Amino acid sequence: MTIIEYESETVKKTSGVHTSEKRLYVSSLPTNTPKLGSLIRNHWSIESMHWSLDFNLLQDRIKRKSAKSARNLDSIQRIVHSVFSIWKELRKKRSDKRKGMAELMRYVSMSFTRLLRFLHQK
Repeated sequence: MTIIEYESETVKKTSGVHTSEKRLYVSSLPTNTPKLGSLIRNHWSIESMHWSLDFNLLQDRIKRKSAKSARNLDSIQRIVHSVFSIWKELRKKRSDKRKGMAELMRYVSMSFTRLLRFLHQK
C-alpha cells in the first residue's frame, strides 16, 4: 500500500484568487509508479463530470423503470453534458438564453428528439 500526498494549486478564472490544497490518497500502486499526478488529475476530471451530471441533470434523483431505460437516459445525459461543455457560450435562441444552464440541460436531456432539435438550431 502507498500513501500519496498531492498538492494542487488553482487559480479562479473570474477573480484571479490563488488557492492551494493538500490531499492524501491511499493506493495499491508501488511508490515508483511514474505519473501518479496525471492519474490523480484524470480521476478528478471524471469525478467532476459525475458531479456535473448529478447537479445539473439531477441524475441521482431520476427513477428508471428498467436497466435499458437507465442506460439510454445515461447515454443521452452524457451526450448533453459533452455538448454543453463545448457550446456553453453559443446558446443561440432567445428562449434558451433566458433559461439557466442547468434548466436548459435538464430540458434537452429528457429526450433524444429535444437533443437533436437543440443541435439543429441555427
